[in-house]
Amino acid sequence: MTTNHGAIEQLGARTRRARVPTVVTFMVTDRCNYECVHCYQEHDQADGELPFDEVRRILGEVADAGTLFLVLMGGEFFMRRDADDILRAAHELGFAIRLKTTGHHVTDKRADLIASLRPIEVDLSLYAASRHVHEGVTRQPGSWERTVEAAKRLTARGVPVVLRNPVMQSNAGEVEGVTMLATELGCQRSFDPKIMGRQDTDLEPVSLRMDAAALRGFYDGQGPDLARQWAGYDAATGTVRGREMRPVDDAPCGAGTSGVAITSDGQVWPCTSLAMPVGDLRRQSFREVWSGGPDLDGLRGLRWAHISECNRCAVRAFCSRCHGSALHEHGDLQGPSLEACRHAVAVRDELRARGVVPADHTALPPTWDRVDADGQHQRRAPSDGKRRPAALRIIE
Repeated sequence: MTTNHGAIEQLGARTRRARVPTVVTFMVTDRCNYECVHCYQEHDQADGELPFDEVRRILGEVADAGTLFLVLMGGEFFMRRDADDILRAAHELGFAIRLKTTGHHVTDKRADLIASLRPIEVDLSLYAASRHVHEGVTRQPGSWERTVEAAKRLTARGVPVVLRNPVMQSNAGEVEGVTMLATELGCQRSFDPKIMGRQDTDLEPVSLRMDAAALRGFYDGQGPDLARQWAGYDAATGTVRGREMRPVDDAPCGAGTSGVAITSDGQVWPCTSLAMPVGDLRRQSFREVWSGGPDLDGLRGLRWAHISECNRCAVRAFCSRCHGSALHEHGDLQGPSLEACRHAVAVRDELRARGVVPADHTALPPTWDRVDADGQHQRRAPSDGKRRPAALRIIE
């Protein structure tokens, strides 16, 4: 079985227009048995963790709100003793389930269970095709074999598996190897070159980002895929096959609009990268939170036109700015994310090298004098750590 992502995107677009929470991510535990060097999450003990009855109640409320896709994750999802029960409950409620795990706890018996529940996708964290590089990230001996064996068990049972790989300086040379390994295992693969600070606003992980040379090499390797995605680009109109890319009246991000994230203690965030509580499901129903409030409504009203400097950027079409990165690294939810600027230029330059973008498209973002080419020292005016939109200014 393979996942039809195009059909999923079309369905998601229709539900967003109807203001239905298309996808909800439930981080059911903060616990993890790995200590990955780049992890953006805080890994605490079970203090405050919702009991199973509360998890089941919340899942029911999310289903009643019309949610189609449910992402289940941790921490490490299977650190909970009732993880299998949570999976069964989600399946009984009719969600299209995407499960995120290291695979460490996926035994034959558990693989049988997962296969019986027919998730649309299981994401396994695999950082390298080389054992020593992977375990340099996880800091857990034996973790490479655990993940690879989980992939084998799941694919043997017909479960769609995606090997997910955040790309850092330390594993940038492993992209081709992971691609080959994914093919060998019968998995899809996905690479994320954007390393973020932690949810508690600790910015230490940004020091792991690819330097300028590694970033160029990464996008060169992704060039054929990028060229296909951008085929038909019209520089005069900023469109791809008739579709305008990042118009100023468009939302920069779907956080809080297409869905939300729920934490292990029942808080609701706009997404996993934007640790800004907009509700508490211990005290409120999901429908009440989803109906809106000052912070959530403000976030939903944000458009590129409201993002300072981005609203006049000639490279915006190639940008994938993150609200969370802008807030936590620079203290301004309505300002640019300098790491996004770095990646936007890298994508544009790769497309230009492949003849998709005109050779004379050499403009740089208004922020470029503040962007560190190696991506490690471009933070300024960090967030105050109170997990709120410290600079949400509009919205008219």
